[in-house]
Amino acid sequence: MPTIGGMNQDDEAYYLSQIPKPRGTRINASKISTVLNRVIEQKGYAAIQSRELLGQAWEQAVGPHLAPQTRVGKVERGALQVFTSSKIVLTELEFMKPQLLKSIQKSLPDFSIRSLKFRCDGHR
Repeated sequence: MPTIGGMNQDDEAYYLSQIPKPRGTRINASKISTVLNRVIEQKGYAAIQSRELLGQAWEQAVGPHLAPQTRVGKVERGALQVFTSSKIVLTELEFMKPQLLKSIQKSLPDFSIRSLKFRCDGHR
């Protein structure tokens, strides 16, 4: 048998048969939205955006006279933490709590906020 590059045709045919054949034409690629969500999550962009949304919703709910005297914290187990500059502001917010909670829930239904917790930090 004639040889090609030092190997005969039977050997060449055998080696070529060992190369895996592609199985179908479908590519197992991830959706771009899935990839983007992973990147956003890993880089912390979602947390930044969430904090901005919470801050905007809070300012809208509480109004311009109290917003500068408060600072939005994080949401833990459905409770939004809000820090106040004084106990007087905290007391005023406690009286407004039901209306504030409804406003926040209406503005941000995906956040699943079930309650508000006020704390005085006095550092504002």
